[in-house]
Amino acid sequence: MLFFALAFANGLLAVASRVVNAALSDHVGSLRGSLVNHAVGAVAVGGLLLAGVGSGAMAAALAVPPIYWSGGVLGVLVVAASNYAVRHTGVTLFAVLLLAFQLVGSALIDHFGWLGQSPIALSWPRLLGLVFLIGGAVLVVTDREAIEDDASDV
Repeated sequence: MLFFALAFANGLLAVASRVVNAALSDHVGSLRGSLVNHAVGAVAVGGLLLAGVGSGAMAAALAVPPIYWSGGVLGVLVVAASNYAVRHTGVTLFAVLLLAFQLVGSALIDHFGWLGQSPIALSWPRLLGLVFLIGGAVLVVTDREAIEDDASDV
C-alpha cells in the first residue's frame, strides 16, 4: 500500500513541478529554468545531507558504474524539455504523452533488462494495458486537435 501512496504523491508532485517549472521558464527560458530547478534542488538536497539525512550515501555513490552518473544530465534534459513542452501543449496533453512514452520505455527496459535491470517479460496483460494507454493518449491528442480547430474558427 505504501508504494501506491508514494506513486500517487510522486504523480501529483511531478505534475505540480512541471507546471511551476514551465511558468518559471516563461520568465527565464527553458534551459535557465532547468538550471534554477536543479540549483534549488541541489541546495535542498545539500541541506538534507548536512542535517544527517542519508548519511554515507556519497561514499556509496562513488562506487557505482559511471553510466549511472548520467542521471543528472538526463534530469536536466527532462526538465528543460518539459519546461518548453508544457507551455506549448498544455499540462494534460503533455502528461498523457509523457506517461504513455514512459510506460512504453519502461516496458522495453523491463523486457530486455536494459540499464542493469532484471528482465521482466512483456506479458499479454501488460501489453494490453499499454495498448489501452496509447489508445487513451490518441483520444487526448485528437481532442486537443479538435479544440485547436474550434479556436481557429473563432
